[in-house]
Amino acid sequence: MELQLKNIGMIKEANVKIDGLTVIAGENDTGKSTLGRAYYYEVKNYLEEKIIKSQNNKNQNNDGIFLGALLGFGIGLLTDTNPLAGAVIGGVGGKIKDTSSSKTNGIITKSKNTFDKNIQLKLNEDEKLFNSIMIETPYSLNSSNYIKTTQLLAHQRGLNYTLGDHIIDLILQLSQTPSTDNNKIYNKITDIIDGKLYYDEERDDFYYHKKSIDKELAMNSTATGIKMFGFLQVLLLNKTIREGSVLILDEPEVHLHPKWQLKYAELIVELVKNGVYVLITSHSPYMIEALERYAEKAEVTADFYLAEEGVIDKVEDNNSKTLAKIFNKLSAPYETFNQMDSETLKGG
Repeated sequence: MELQLKNIGMIKEANVKIDGLTVIAGENDTGKSTLGRAYYYEVKNYLEEKIIKSQNNKNQNNDGIFLGALLGFGIGLLTDTNPLAGAVIGGVGGKIKDTSSSKTNGIITKSKNTFDKNIQLKLNEDEKLFNSIMIETPYSLNSSNYIKTTQLLAHQRGLNYTLGDHIIDLILQLSQTPSTDNNKIYNKITDIIDGKLYYDEERDDFYYHKKSIDKELAMNSTATGIKMFGFLQVLLLNKTIREGSVLILDEPEVHLHPKWQLKYAELIVELVKNGVYVLITSHSPYMIEALERYAEKAEVTADFYLAEEGVIDKVEDNNSKTLAKIFNKLSAPYETFNQMDSETLKGG
């Protein structure tokens, strides 16, 4: 698939191919996060329109499951193993968020609600998308219960309190009932973080169990690096992340030690190998090089782009040339250090 943007926020123009692992590198305030959000909402809208079309063709009125999907809260949660999950989430979603959908004589309609008219998402016929997930900050785990409760109260009392759909969707996707099994990637994460992060339905909150000391910790007592791995752990276990999922990670290295950046990159590449579409924004040379090396080793499709002066693109449509420019740009601080050393020597 391909994402095209023009004159959106800081972005003058962006043409990004997405068919496996896609990495957008660059300095702060170059439009990386804007592109990630645009991609999230375009996939979400595409899936909503697809469900609307299917629902209208069937002329059915299954409000719980369908409205959950319309809101983006049920998408990715309607699995064969837990068909009622989407209905539960859809019910919550219907309470805490208004929708532009309307129902007439059993036909569901929805006004066009794209991220922006200057954005285009082009898909190939053989691409089957399942859901979209965007992770921006681990701190959303600290306040998940607060976010859900506040949104519900705001809706009930007509208060103007809104958050981006990608934040609310993520909290609800994380709050799904886990399956009884796990997988290889889940087990790798457990080993890396010495335990597991999980959602407790009775307490409606998230906790981390540290295996080596057999102790449960609340989110405000859990390291942010643990949470970044924990996101993947929870979403893998409840099958929100699966083949056909679109996963967008906004600068995950901010909360990770360089050693864990490499571990995280390896896991991301493994997800891609298992059919997950991953778009990751980064300004860390450790993370970017690790993604390049692990992708090459795993023989997965990877595309690298540089965000610079309002344009997100490849250098001559070539990964190697693009990476060379990326590393040159991100190594600029070392030139400052070299200059400082030179000045010190001259002063001596």
